[in-house]
Amino acid sequence: MRYYTDFIDGRGLCFDEDGLSFADPREACHSAAEALVEAVHDLLRDRSNRLQPGEPVAFSLEALVRDETGSVVFRGRLALDLEWPPSPRLPAAHQPQLGTGG
Repeated sequence: MRYYTDFIDGRGLCFDEDGLSFADPREACHSAAEALVEAVHDLLRDRSNRLQPGEPVAFSLEALVRDETGSVVFRGRLALDLEWPPSPRLPAAHQPQLGTGG
Protein backbone atom coordinates (compact mmCIF):
# COMPACT_ATOMS: atom_id res chain seq x y z
CA MET A 1 0.00 0.00 0.00
CA ARG A 2 1.15 3.56 -0.67
CA TYR A 3 1.59 6.02 2.21
CA TYR A 4 2.20 9.76 2.10
CA THR A 5 4.19 11.65 4.71
CA ASP A 6 3.46 15.36 5.09
CA PHE A 7 5.72 17.58 7.19
CA ILE A 8 4.71 20.71 9.06
CA ASP A 9 7.23 23.16 10.52
CA GLY A 10 7.38 26.86 11.30
CA ARG A 11 7.41 27.68 7.60
CA GLY A 12 4.25 25.72 6.76
CA LEU A 13 3.19 22.41 5.22
CA CYS A 14 5.27 20.25 2.88
CA PHE A 15 2.65 18.06 1.19
CA ASP A 16 3.80 14.63 -0.05
CA GLU A 17 2.26 14.09 -3.49
CA ASP A 18 4.29 11.00 -4.44
CA GLY A 19 4.25 8.76 -1.39
CA LEU A 20 6.13 5.52 -0.88
CA SER A 21 5.08 1.88 -0.81
CA PHE A 22 5.26 0.09 2.52
CA ALA A 23 4.21 -3.41 3.53
CA ASP A 24 2.01 -2.12 6.34
CA PRO A 25 1.13 1.06 8.26
CA ARG A 26 3.62 0.29 11.03
CA GLU A 27 6.51 0.35 8.56
CA ALA A 28 5.31 3.68 7.12
CA CYS A 29 4.97 5.20 10.59
CA HIS A 30 8.42 3.99 11.63
CA SER A 31 9.89 5.58 8.51
CA ALA A 32 8.18 8.90 9.33
CA ALA A 33 9.55 8.81 12.90
CA GLU A 34 13.07 8.22 11.58
CA ALA A 35 12.63 11.13 9.16
CA LEU A 36 11.78 13.45 12.08
CA VAL A 37 15.02 12.53 13.87
CA GLU A 38 17.06 12.90 10.67
CA ALA A 39 15.55 16.34 10.01
CA VAL A 40 16.63 17.61 13.44
CA HIS A 41 20.09 16.12 12.92
CA ASP A 42 20.36 17.91 9.56
CA LEU A 43 19.18 21.17 11.13
CA LEU A 44 21.86 21.00 13.82
CA ARG A 45 24.54 20.13 11.28
CA ASP A 46 23.53 23.06 9.06
CA ARG A 47 23.42 25.53 11.96
CA SER A 48 26.30 24.21 14.07
CA ASN A 49 28.87 26.67 12.74
CA ARG A 50 26.42 29.57 13.20
CA LEU A 51 25.23 28.79 16.74
CA GLN A 52 26.51 31.14 19.39
CA PRO A 53 26.59 30.43 23.13
CA GLY A 54 23.64 32.15 24.70
CA GLU A 55 21.61 32.00 21.48
CA PRO A 56 18.54 29.81 22.04
CA VAL A 57 17.45 27.38 19.35
CA ALA A 58 13.88 26.17 19.05
CA PHE A 59 12.72 23.76 16.40
CA SER A 60 9.50 21.86 15.95
CA LEU A 61 8.57 19.44 13.19
CA GLU A 62 5.45 17.36 12.75
CA ALA A 63 4.90 14.38 10.44
CA LEU A 64 1.51 13.15 9.30
CA VAL A 65 1.25 9.81 7.51
CA ARG A 66 -1.75 9.31 5.24
CA ASP A 67 -2.87 6.12 3.55
CA GLU A 68 -4.21 5.88 -0.01
CA THR A 69 -7.69 6.91 1.15
CA GLY A 70 -6.34 10.10 2.75
CA SER A 71 -6.88 8.90 6.32
CA VAL A 72 -4.18 9.97 8.77
CA VAL A 73 -2.73 6.81 10.31
CA PHE A 74 0.10 8.44 12.27
CA ARG A 75 1.10 11.77 13.71
CA GLY A 76 4.50 12.42 15.21
CA ARG A 77 5.89 15.66 16.59
CA LEU A 78 9.46 16.36 17.56
CA ALA A 79 10.47 19.54 19.39
CA LEU A 80 13.99 20.59 20.24
CA ASP A 81 14.88 23.51 22.51
CA LEU A 82 18.53 24.34 23.15
CA GLU A 83 19.76 26.94 25.63
CA TRP A 84 23.20 27.77 26.85
CA PRO A 85 23.66 29.02 30.41
CA PRO A 86 25.23 32.47 30.81
CA SER A 87 28.43 30.88 32.12
CA PRO A 88 29.96 27.73 30.65
CA ARG A 89 31.18 26.63 34.09
CA LEU A 90 29.43 23.92 36.03
CA PRO A 91 28.58 24.46 39.69
CA ALA A 92 31.38 23.25 41.99
CA ALA A 93 29.31 20.25 43.08
CA HIS A 94 29.22 19.05 39.46
CA GLN A 95 32.88 19.66 38.60
CA PRO A 96 34.83 16.49 37.84
CA GLN A 97 37.30 15.59 40.56
CA LEU A 98 40.78 14.88 39.28
CA GLY A 99 42.79 12.29 41.16
CA THR A 100 46.41 12.77 42.17
CA GLY A 101 47.31 9.50 40.44
CA GLY A 102 49.66 7.55 42.48
